Amino acid sequence: MQWNKLLSKQRIGKEIVSEISQDRSEFQKDFDRIIFSSAFRRLQDKTQVFPLSRSDYVRTRLTHSLETSSVGRSLGYMAGSRLIDKHGLDLMPAEPATVVATACLMHDIGNPPFGHSGEDAIRDWFESTPTGQSLCTWIDKKRRSDFKMFEGNAQGLRNVLVLQRPNSRGGMQLTCATLAAFTKYPFTSEHAGNKKKFGIFSSEVDTYAEIADHLGLVRDAGNRWARHPFAYLVEAADDICYHVVDMEDGHRLGLVSFDDLYGMFMEILDYNPAIVDRVQGISEEKEKIEYLRAATINNLVTSSCEVFMENEEAILAGTFSSSLTEQIGKATEFSLLKKVAIEKVYNSTEVIDTEAAAYEVLWKILDFYGQIVCELHKDGKLGAKSKKSIKLLPDDYKPSEDLTVYENTQKIVDYVSGMTDAFAVRTFNKISGISLLRR
Repeated sequence: MQWNKLLSKQRIGKEIVSEISQDRSEFQKDFDRIIFSSAFRRLQDKTQVFPLSRSDYVRTRLTHSLETSSVGRSLGYMAGSRLIDKHGLDLMPAEPATVVATACLMHDIGNPPFGHSGEDAIRDWFESTPTGQSLCTWIDKKRRSDFKMFEGNAQGLRNVLVLQRPNSRGGMQLTCATLAAFTKYPFTSEHAGNKKKFGIFSSEVDTYAEIADHLGLVRDAGNRWARHPFAYLVEAADDICYHVVDMEDGHRLGLVSFDDLYGMFMEILDYNPAIVDRVQGISEEKEKIEYLRAATINNLVTSSCEVFMENEEAILAGTFSSSLTEQIGKATEFSLLKKVAIEKVYNSTEVIDTEAAAYEVLWKILDFYGQIVCELHKDGKLGAKSKKSIKLLPDDYKPSEDLTVYENTQKIVDYVSGMTDAFAVRTFNKISGISLLRR
């Protein structure tokens, strides 16, 4: 792969590159389009780790995305500056930095309510419930896996390519470079294998093929491509924020002790004497943790950039098969952060209790709207209840007898996955009759 093509400003859905503004780059326009989109705005009420948390301190998907974007911008600027000097690219360092920052900003834009448990709930509904199973039997095997293996990553790509501007070819018409940097898993569900992760639904694969052609991405086989190199930087920024920052939230909620967190951060920082002295000079425990978190992130960003540059050749060849954070010098110490986060934070009682309730909420909603699709394709008409139910759906998400089972099922999943946590609970209360009983 070649850098001059990989950083193309071509917009998907437009035949030619628009006239370049000296005041605002095409990549900056991408960033602005995401910031002002309704899908991004809804992240303010979507779970990061703690669903429906009573604490105003802990991160939501919105604050996590903003923080990840900040870290990604640093990574993109650091790597971009070196690439520009090395290859003589006709770019400003701010441009690759903005590509990475924008891809980070949108990296969770397709996540359903209630965090990763929301993804699990949607997958399990198609696997385990009569309505979900019926829908799957009417969809061909290759496309069926889009639902049985539902992925927020693929839903995110669909969001920006289709749902945000459904009447425009290419949706938000972002640059190909930004879209590919966003696509962490550039293949369809049939290529997911044991990882059970994928980034492209069958419905968007032709558009992604167009993106890949513009950028010259290496095509492995069928609907599977090598990652855009900057996808590794986006992944690193997410990994860094996810585990470092989630541990900070865990400490704030009393799930991780100060001594444990101090020790794990200091292991990554090699007990740097200057940092030790600085921490000892801070009186407030909260400020000590905030300083250590910032120093740890800085260390991991620098290390990840070094790994990226050292493996540039393999990355461009499409043969690099690791994440950047798995190759840093402090990979073992960083993995301990992940291990403790899983044990003490992600499996805390507060998280597990609400995740269990999330299944009830999402399954009830999917049953309610999924029945509409079942009746349309089984009976050719809607029963009395479904005639009422379909009126609750916005026009863009209403199933139609003119569409296939796959397309109508996607409409329901699009609607449910786009819900915020609070809206999902309100919808559950409404269709269950609970909100009537409370009047």
